[in-house]
Amino acid sequence: MSSKALRKRVPRTTAGEWKPAAARDPLGILERNERGRIPALVTLRRQRMAANVFAFYRGGAAVMAADLAGLPVTGLFVQLGGDAHLMNFGGYATPERRLVFDVNDFDETLQGPWEWDVARLCASLPLAAEYRTFPKQVGSMAAYAAAQSYRRKMRTLAGLSPLHVWYSRVDVQGMLALELTPPVSAVSLKPSDEVIGLAERAFTGYRHSLPPFIRMLLDRYEPAGVVEHPVGVGSLGLLAAIVTYRSREGGFPLYLQLKEAVASVLEEHLGASPFKNHGERVVAGAHSMQAASDLFLGWTSSDGRDYYVRQLRDKKASLNIDAISPKELIDYASRCGAVLARAHARSGHPQSIAAYLGSRDVFERAMVRFAQTYARVVRRDYAAFTAGPGDLRRP
Repeated sequence: MSSKALRKRVPRTTAGEWKPAAARDPLGILERNERGRIPALVTLRRQRMAANVFAFYRGGAAVMAADLAGLPVTGLFVQLGGDAHLMNFGGYATPERRLVFDVNDFDETLQGPWEWDVARLCASLPLAAEYRTFPKQVGSMAAYAAAQSYRRKMRTLAGLSPLHVWYSRVDVQGMLALELTPPVSAVSLKPSDEVIGLAERAFTGYRHSLPPFIRMLLDRYEPAGVVEHPVGVGSLGLLAAIVTYRSREGGFPLYLQLKEAVASVLEEHLGASPFKNHGERVVAGAHSMQAASDLFLGWTSSDGRDYYVRQLRDKKASLNIDAISPKELIDYASRCGAVLARAHARSGHPQSIAAYLGSRDVFERAMVRFAQTYARVVRRDYAAFTAGPGDLRRP
């Protein structure tokens, strides 16, 4: 279908006209999303989500997936991150030790409409600005910057070969909003006998998911301990652990994170993943979207649970949302939009997406309206979550 016909069928202003469905049940969706999770961690998850409206949004990927399912889309599919809010981007070292900036969370990854990731990113920006008590226009400017950068980057990528798109990457240099995080330390983490047993059994199968040359590298290390390591907001309640390895020569440490993988929140609306193991789904999504992925990225299953494994890198940079300035937020949003476009172009059709987006800012203005509207809806959902009947903070 030509870009003209596609724009007629799905006008670029469509996203800006989104309205919440009358039958929305955000609290019910969140409650269903908690089924099967570790009860003690579910309580912690609710507490973290109740801290502020931005944290609530971060934990509400399932709610937004249901909302986006009713939004008309172009039908141009890409590999989605599935939870592309601004905190799920960051810097990390490639195997060549080069620090790059990229999407870094794939728990919800699935093939789907490119619009969904952009909407998730743009809607996070007014809420992040509100969390920082910035003027309202800062959030709108950040949402505009993210959408504009996505459109412009996609148009640039449309002129490149698939191989050039695949090799392209974004350096961290000059990104003042990012801060290097210290090397991981497992010393202060609380061990759990149950988690230790599950992790040890899971790692038996993990090795077989790695290419032979990485197995050879891993075999130069031996396990030295397991600790429980609950992380994030949306993932809380799923089993997560750190396995410490020591090299057989010299005792140098290697930290691998084992994280439970369950069905993506997108699957209810887009169909089941083609991968039988959800850990493999996560790994495949990371390889599809990231310019460079972790050497030790692999998957396994044990005791009826699926997992993926990744290295906790010794060279990582992340956004310090509590220290960012308005100018840095807008700049950061722009960089996230560009990286998201590059990630989508690796698996989709950048020429078709770019042609649809065009050379004017129609798309950006629509995404700002969507972000503003969606932020208002999230505030209302948050109020229902933190007070009154159905308060999900209670176990």
